[in-house]
Amino acid sequence: MNKEKMIADELQHMFLEGKLKDFKEEDINLITRKLRTGDTSIDELMQEDSELKEKVLEASEHLWNPEMNNKNHDTNIPGNLKGIHH
Repeated sequence: MNKEKMIADELQHMFLEGKLKDFKEEDINLITRKLRTGDTSIDELMQEDSELKEKVLEASEHLWNPEMNNKNHDTNIPGNLKGIHH
């Protein structure tokens, strides 16, 4: 599974868990659909407003930082997300 699809899945999980309260369901659905279809990339989302950027970073931390999440995800942070801080 590519990193865009993984981030899309994690954003959907975060929304369902109530962690994206400032975002409408339609907006999350549009963002995640664009990630899954290749119409947008993580890099493009990182250029967006700071709130969306922060949530994309949070999703990536859930996926690739085992201390933040007990799921068995790949712990290799993609190159374009390394060194990015909130």
